[in-house]
Amino acid sequence: MDQYKIGRFIAEKRKQKNMTQEALGQKIGVTNKTVSRWETGRYMPDLDTIPVLCEELGITVNELLCGEKLDENYKEQADENIMDVFAVNKSINKRKLLCDILTGAGAGIILGVVYAPDTTKKAICVGFGLALLCVGWFLRYKLDQTVIGR
Repeated sequence: MDQYKIGRFIAEKRKQKNMTQEALGQKIGVTNKTVSRWETGRYMPDLDTIPVLCEELGITVNELLCGEKLDENYKEQADENIMDVFAVNKSINKRKLLCDILTGAGAGIILGVVYAPDTTKKAICVGFGLALLCVGWFLRYKLDQTVIGR
């Protein structure tokens, strides 16, 4: 899936319907900034929004995911879209796992030194644990922002 191609396609179809980003956003329940982010390829519509968006633009879900009008080769494009969705899902799951590992390791390190005597080593371990915890949380936040598209 090419987010930029999909974004250009959304913009093209919206303009063909003589709608502003604001008008399209109101019809499907999102802000004009969200529509702008889709059209620039920074974000993708979420799963709940895709059917409503497609109906409003007069296109199919496959056409949206391809970023173009489809003719008789739609079956091949549908298969490609499904495989792309699987690949994106696999990538997201790997990134979630990394976030969970970092967060868990940070928490484990911190909890592991709670009852240790106050020394420089304890302070270093707590600092390192906090750093891992914060990096895990930050990466998860960024991942959630990417997935949610807000």
